[in-house]
Amino acid sequence: MSSEYPDILGDLVEAQQRFEVNGVHYLLALEPTAIAPGETTALRVWLQSCWDVPMQVSVGLRFPGQRIPTFSLAQARTDLPLEAAEVGELTIPIAAGVQTEAGTHRVEATLSATGESRGLYVRSQKSAGQLGQSLLTFRAGMGLAASLGLGFASRSQAEQPLSLEIAGPPRQGPAPDLTPTYLSHWTVADLALAGKAQRYVNDQRIGILPRLKRQALYVAFLEESQVRFRNAGLPLHVGEAIFLAKILTHTVEYFLQSAAWQDAILVPAYTLAYRFDLPVNDPVLLVARADYARLARLATSLSFGLLRQRLSRDPWTMEEQVAVGDLVANRAEQGGLLPAEFLYLPLILGGLLVAGRVLMPGEQLSQSLGLLAQARQKRTVELQENPELVAILDRLLDDARQGGGG
Repeated sequence: MSSEYPDILGDLVEAQQRFEVNGVHYLLALEPTAIAPGETTALRVWLQSCWDVPMQVSVGLRFPGQRIPTFSLAQARTDLPLEAAEVGELTIPIAAGVQTEAGTHRVEATLSATGESRGLYVRSQKSAGQLGQSLLTFRAGMGLAASLGLGFASRSQAEQPLSLEIAGPPRQGPAPDLTPTYLSHWTVADLALAGKAQRYVNDQRIGILPRLKRQALYVAFLEESQVRFRNAGLPLHVGEAIFLAKILTHTVEYFLQSAAWQDAILVPAYTLAYRFDLPVNDPVLLVARADYARLARLATSLSFGLLRQRLSRDPWTMEEQVAVGDLVANRAEQGGLLPAEFLYLPLILGGLLVAGRVLMPGEQLSQSLGLLAQARQKRTVELQENPELVAILDRLLDDARQGGGG
């Protein structure tokens, strides 16, 4: 191996167990997995080349067992060129005809990969990673695979069976566009920025870490949260801003406490600095303001993990947790309306769980809890459609008032 390139696939999708064909890692899924006759689904294929030379990937689809062909594709086999070490996502639409029989249909995907010339591996076929055991409930989409390594193993397998459920009345509509699309997520050109950020962090770590003090982070998160959520159509009450700042601050400290985990906070933040020409002399600005959306997603995953630890169960499914993480991070970054329940679920709950661990000088926790209780009352109508959230929120508020706030 000439040099080790970062694992990008693990940041796109949960990829601890993945497949490979001739040195190209892949995962695939039908989305959605259930449609009505006349509707369209898509095969999503995430690809990561481990070679330092261009590769040609071919994805074939067939539908065994059909007496009469009812599924439509642009072509039976889609060919895709990948640059050296490129990572990307191929989407192949699949249309079910209105005459498609109800039931479970088998879909078989076949992948192959060929090189245009002899090359060297620049990514491993397996990795232990540095994150290890953590409280995070989901780990994709936060730069952890590239900055720390999440650990993975790949298995050589060219064929993948999938199931598509057809149910419901036929739905007529205009002819769908079945053209496959490709989105490139990473090329070798992206390596320079991350490498520059990593070198800066390694050289300046001893000066960066003392500046990421709890109070400085808390104040920055408190101010930035009010701006971000106002832009999401959700002006924060004082109590909400306090407990949101608590869980965000705790999230940073959770990773900075371990030397092996610090890069999960620092390297992505400094990569942003170099990408957008931001000043690198203020780590609080980079972590708490520039990288706010990613930190909100990290805090969402950690909050769900804290809830699991406290309740000994997951009140919400993994799919729901990931969807909340996506929504909160998107609204924090792009704006757009965010319902109040997705502020409380789970970030305010997470803030309650660490309330006693993240205290500011002179703060009286009882007063902060009182402010949150007032905010909760003002949100009664907005939260009433999620009774499980309300029950857990009220329970954690009571526990915190009785001295169990983290």
